[in-house]
Amino acid sequence: MGATLDQEWKKGSAELLILSLLEDQPRHGYDIGKLIEGRSGGKLRFHIASLYPLLYRLENRGLIQGRWVESPIKEGGVTTV
Repeated sequence: MGATLDQEWKKGSAELLILSLLEDQPRHGYDIGKLIEGRSGGKLRFHIASLYPLLYRLENRGLIQGRWVESPIKEGGVTTV
């Protein structure tokens, strides 16, 4: 049970981190990953394989809105509720 709670905490923290980066302006997934890596001094890294599922999950929950801006790059931004 402890591992599940730890996984949920990490997932929730990652979602909040991504939402905070999208609060000011829309960003590409690659840009989000690079910002996280840069701001953490290289201690946190998101591989594309784990970042995009997080973005899709946030989009499916209505927290962000993705849009295609330069084919095939998708850009996301926080939705206002």
